[in-house]
Amino acid sequence: MNQLQSLISETAKSTLLLRSFGLAKVPLLFATSPKVTDITDASCSIEMPFRKIIKNHLGSVYFGALAIGADCCIGFLAVHKINKSKKKVNLVFKSFKANFLKRAEGHITFRCEEGALIQEMLDETLASGERVNKVISAFALVNGEVVAEFELELSLKYKTN
Repeated sequence: MNQLQSLISETAKSTLLLRSFGLAKVPLLFATSPKVTDITDASCSIEMPFRKIIKNHLGSVYFGALAIGADCCIGFLAVHKINKSKKKVNLVFKSFKANFLKRAEGHITFRCEEGALIQEMLDETLASGERVNKVISAFALVNGEVVAEFELELSLKYKTN
């Protein structure tokens, strides 16, 4: 039971952190109502409810909302790792590539499973003080089916001063 409570509290805290950041810094992120459903050192899953605000004129998820979800799951996994390092590391995305496989017509889950690669990037920038750029993959699912694949170039830089 304690393990379940720990998991619940971690995802609840993560969702609060994500939504607070959205409200304060990125209102479009906040408007999509993201919810962290899983966060570990290896992966991150974010759910986005299928509501009118994220739909396009055809009734499927607007590609802008899909971009927000991809940014969110990769970025939040990186932030999770940065926070654990207790170091000041700046994060930005340099490029974005998407492959839309099927219309997203339902609640959508965004998933990034590249925690090990992000950790390598973090270790490298902490050791060198230099900017480190790598392409990180994520995907989106509706009802367990992959509807989109993403590649975002993540850039991390350790702030030494």
